[in-house]
Amino acid sequence: MMNYQFDALAARVKLKDITSCADNRALLHRIKNNDPGLRTLAVLDEPEDEDEFIVREGDDLGWLGYFIGRNEKLKYLSVCYLPGEAEQGRKFFFGIQRNTSIDEVDVSIRGFPGESLSVMNLPHVTSISFDSYSKREDANYFALGLRQCEALEDYSGLVTAEIVASLVSLPWLSHIYINKRGGLAINREECMALRELVRMPPELFT
Repeated sequence: MMNYQFDALAARVKLKDITSCADNRALLHRIKNNDPGLRTLAVLDEPEDEDEFIVREGDDLGWLGYFIGRNEKLKYLSVCYLPGEAEQGRKFFFGIQRNTSIDEVDVSIRGFPGESLSVMNLPHVTSISFDSYSKREDANYFALGLRQCEALEDYSGLVTAEIVASLVSLPWLSHIYINKRGGLAINREECMALRELVRMPPELFT
């Protein structure tokens, strides 16, 4: 379902039909109604703190992404988990691309399908961090989505050749914070990626 199709249904959809529990329903209500007190949001598979949407069976991630996309108060979004169904992830990322208030996004993959990251179009986000706790392919999909984040100024996290290629294509990039984590062993490809980074202006790096 495309955003314009969500638009046609938004006035009639019942939150109890697209959420798994009262807590998620209450949080989605705050997102939908632009609660000024809600400035940060985390999408997880288990609770850690406040203002968290805990994904369970029965949660429609397409609608979650849609209402995040329409929200005008959120400033920070952390995505740590999406379910194993790739279509849900694609709908989620497709929905949030409308958002113009979020300026910082943290993507820390814990088992959700990486291919959904390839549609990560966040044209207004200025700061992104990325870490992968699973397959190397996830970083490749992330790199495809990263190319569409045209306002990006700061990047921190995992570095691969594909991510570097995307970073060098972004016109406003000003800082890169290298973070070698995630259980992915250093190999020749990553060494070449780091070599490409060295060729970039030294003032980019912190």
